[in-house]
Amino acid sequence: MASLIPLINDLLPMIIPSSVSVTKASTLRASDATLQPGSANEADAVVGKSDKLCASVLTLNAHATSAIRHHGEQDTVVYMASGTGLLLVSPGAGQDVKRHEMSTGDFAFIPSWTEHQMLNESDQDTVWVITRSGSQPVKVGLTDWGGDEAK
Repeated sequence: MASLIPLINDLLPMIIPSSVSVTKASTLRASDATLQPGSANEADAVVGKSDKLCASVLTLNAHATSAIRHHGEQDTVVYMASGTGLLLVSPGAGQDVKRHEMSTGDFAFIPSWTEHQMLNESDQDTVWVITRSGSQPVKVGLTDWGGDEAK
């Protein structure tokens, strides 16, 4: 009987398939009227659909930055969907922040608990697709590099 359990786990999705969920881009982007110069907007794209991953879209207006943050126990993959920007990463206490230049089509892997920040120093908006290893995004904003959790 115990040997059937792995088989059931493999067959169950074929018998009772999951539903597909589509999130339209038009629901993710803030309009130019609501996205002020120097502002950031993060919109949930796929959340609560899987216990293993979730995705959001971060739009940084010209000359904007995200908060300094980490994602707790969640590993993160970032994809630069459009524009050019910087991914700043703190390698650890007492070490200098590393700057990673990113442009359209680039990916970055950010391990869990790693402090980071996204910057847009250009005159054009940047769009980042963020995928995390959890059903709901964990976003822990910090007061500074190595700082306390922002309230």
